[in-house]
Amino acid sequence: MDSSASRRTGRFAQIEKTMTHKEQILKTLEKEINVCKRLFTLLPKELYDFKPVEGMRTTLELLRYLTWCSGSCLESYFETDKERLYTLYERNWEFGETMKPEEFPERMDAEWEKIKGYFDMFNDEYMISKTVTIPWREQMPLGQAIIETSLKWLTGYKMQLFLYLRMNGLEVDTGHCWIIT
Repeated sequence: MDSSASRRTGRFAQIEKTMTHKEQILKTLEKEINVCKRLFTLLPKELYDFKPVEGMRTTLELLRYLTWCSGSCLESYFETDKERLYTLYERNWEFGETMKPEEFPERMDAEWEKIKGYFDMFNDEYMISKTVTIPWREQMPLGQAIIETSLKWLTGYKMQLFLYLRMNGLEVDTGHCWIIT
């Protein structure tokens, strides 16, 4: 192995040793939120009502969903009141529906604060030992559930927003979907 390759390996190994699994997931969630906010700055107002085909969300509906979908899952994993749990998604959806497009960055910031607040409630061991039920009734460890829901949903719906931009001829490239440009 050449010295530059060993230096890269060593540097990455050091980074991994200094971050816990929980911190890695949280950092990835934060990045996804920030990329969503960046994509929003590229979105012309004329596209708010765009939807590729009937039965899909409009861009505005997609933006609204992004502002609550990840935090709601985390909230459901910690909610102990069965009645509140039963109405959780409805309450969050109704709150999302009140969002005006220009409020998207602030709502995403609020979603980030909500996510951080839940992450403050547990450590890596709890992520492994706590079993939760995800929305489609499958049980799994909390850490896996966060990846299966909150993280995947942010990533997937961020990609959908990116594709809406591309479908409408906006000059965005792959980097816009994965990094803050």
